[in-house]
Amino acid sequence: MTDTPPAVRALVAVLDQLAELVGALTDGQYTTRPVGFAAGAISGHVRHNLDHVAALLAGLRAGRLDYDRRERGTAVERDRAAAVTAVGRLRAELLVFPWADAPPALPLAAVVGPDLPAVEVRTTPEREVVFVLSHTVHHNALIAVLARLAGADPPAEFGLAPATVAHQRSRPCAP
Repeated sequence: MTDTPPAVRALVAVLDQLAELVGALTDGQYTTRPVGFAAGAISGHVRHNLDHVAALLAGLRAGRLDYDRRERGTAVERDRAAAVTAVGRLRAELLVFPWADAPPALPLAAVVGPDLPAVEVRTTPEREVVFVLSHTVHHNALIAVLARLAGADPPAEFGLAPATVAHQRSRPCAP
């Protein structure tokens, strides 16, 4: 894993945290949508995270990225074991991907408004790994809230931005 880019290693670590949390939940905690103020179930956010990782890998292989073409309603949304298996598969793909051979730049298609045509911009593999990492952390923060509402206890750093964790670790604890 030494020649794996640092952002990829960070994404793998965040996916490992996600798999650990999903494994610790009950089926009900994983799939139940809280009534009222929270959008979606934990399972939907997990699927959304994994869709972005899969789209990143597929786009790098194809030479064109598009995060908006995703499957919805997959087994990951219904089955914790399917989610943990999917995390493991994507984790392995991230670690064996030939990052040194990735194109230096590639097109990214994105829907920027429901009534607007998709736009296409140029991006880099490194930028997109950082995006997927940030996006995953963001959804993990939502998952942490949903897990707490469901009675689970996610780790203290789960869903926190890397910069936030680094800042918290650099501050001395008050006596």
